[in-house]
Amino acid sequence: MPASDSKQGRRKKMLRGTLIIGLGTLLSRLLGMFRDAATAAMLGMSVGGIMDSFVLAFRLPDIARRLFGDGTLSISFIPVFTNVWQQDQQKAWSLLSVMLAWVFLFLTGFVILGEILCGIGFTFFHPDSKVYLTAHLLALLLPYLILICMAAITSATLQTLGHFSLPAAIPLILNIIWLLGILLLAPYFTNDPALQCYLLTLCILVAGVIQFFIHFPFLKAYGFHLDLGFSNVAKEIRQIFHGFFPQLFGLMSMQLNILSASGIAWLFTGSQEETIRWLGRFVTFPMRSGAVSAIYYSERLYEFPQGLIGLAIATAIYPLLSQHAARKNFAALGEDLSLGLRIQFVLSIPAGVGLMLMSEKLAHLLFQRGAFTPDDMARTADLIFWFGSGVWAFCSLPIVVRAFYVLGDIWIPFRIGLMSCVLNLVLGLLLIWHMEEQGLALAASIAAGSQSLVLFLIFVKKYRQIDIKSILLVIIRSSIATFSMALMVAIQMKSLPGESSVDDVIHIVFGGIVGIFVYAVVYRFLGGRELGILLRGRVKKKTYRQRDRKRQQKKER
Repeated sequence: MPASDSKQGRRKKMLRGTLIIGLGTLLSRLLGMFRDAATAAMLGMSVGGIMDSFVLAFRLPDIARRLFGDGTLSISFIPVFTNVWQQDQQKAWSLLSVMLAWVFLFLTGFVILGEILCGIGFTFFHPDSKVYLTAHLLALLLPYLILICMAAITSATLQTLGHFSLPAAIPLILNIIWLLGILLLAPYFTNDPALQCYLLTLCILVAGVIQFFIHFPFLKAYGFHLDLGFSNVAKEIRQIFHGFFPQLFGLMSMQLNILSASGIAWLFTGSQEETIRWLGRFVTFPMRSGAVSAIYYSERLYEFPQGLIGLAIATAIYPLLSQHAARKNFAALGEDLSLGLRIQFVLSIPAGVGLMLMSEKLAHLLFQRGAFTPDDMARTADLIFWFGSGVWAFCSLPIVVRAFYVLGDIWIPFRIGLMSCVLNLVLGLLLIWHMEEQGLALAASIAAGSQSLVLFLIFVKKYRQIDIKSILLVIIRSSIATFSMALMVAIQMKSLPGESSVDDVIHIVFGGIVGIFVYAVVYRFLGGRELGILLRGRVKKKTYRQRDRKRQQKKER
């Protein structure tokens, strides 16, 4: 097979995987929005702090799932499994079996420790306190992280084998069962918000069981069988876990920042006329009850483009970059990484600005009903706006960090990620006194933007494999096209007044169509080709850079 064809084949596979994962993420995010809209209608944001307790209890195992499952651990697992699979498939199945056993044992110990801490929480705190309810809900939800982390490892295995459909559909299971719990169970069993939260935790556990065990029929089709030969893969297991904890701050710093933001919001919420005893008699609470819930609801909106663009591209491109690194083909690695970043910027820059423009309309349409008040809507819309300003960074981070990891460089992302977490914490604690929970969203966006930019510059300087000129051209073209898009969407929103849900749909749908059309036309007029590359699923042999080079050569002659 010619080298050019093999290169086209690799890129086509990467782009096809991006589209499949992106479609699965799109469906999952849409269902997730329906799920959160139903949750908001049932529980609102405040309800005496009950929703805050449920969100925090769910966030802890969810963050752990991202850290240990489809985050750092699966990223460490994919390159090692890829190398073993290319040499010995039977040994690869043994590696998967042992990996699942180690993850189960480690997380079981983690869960037992968490259950003990939860027991302390509801033993020494009053039943009416937010600590008591949070501890109860967390105690129920902790086993979920064992199931979902093991599901993430099996999903990573299927992705490595080129099977993207099931892993892309796994998040749908949680959203469907959660929705069924809201629509069919909670309203008929009780009207008590606290008891409704308990029912939702049980639905989440059921979803975790299904999400894990549904992988095995597909794995068996590839020849999987359980083989717990620890000694045969001891070297590979050590390789996977080597540098695991440093990778946490590199790859999952954004999730850690959101977790710290939720913790700050939970700790510093209360009556704004009440003083914080442990800070002195003159310091009042900077945030009202519901701040944790506001972060959760707004987070769901910025996660939509993050998952659809950043994580989809990063997940599809990572096995490909791992193969390039294993073969020492650094030129191909740089080309495909540059292509992934270009496509990411083309999509994420307009997505973030669009989210900022539509923040109020989206919050009103999705959430303002039932127990969700107009004040809750306004608070959520403000957070969506500030999170939207960092979408480009949220999308680029998983791609850039993975580029370091395939080259075996885990300490640079660790140091920069640690600095990002510190910056987020400091900015958050400073800004909440002037911007309430909006300060936490702004702090997260600034931290992610700084981290993404610094990592990109370090990678370019150290490895010199990225076509930085083409990426800068994409950013400039995308920024100009996005400005044109924003101008037309703003004019369209001014010309169609209205505040009902139907008006919101008209604004969002019509504005989205106008925005996409204007952006695509202007971007293509400026010479951009990345949208066509993504839709075609392949790169033309004669790219626009080659044509420009030939034109320049003709002029010189």
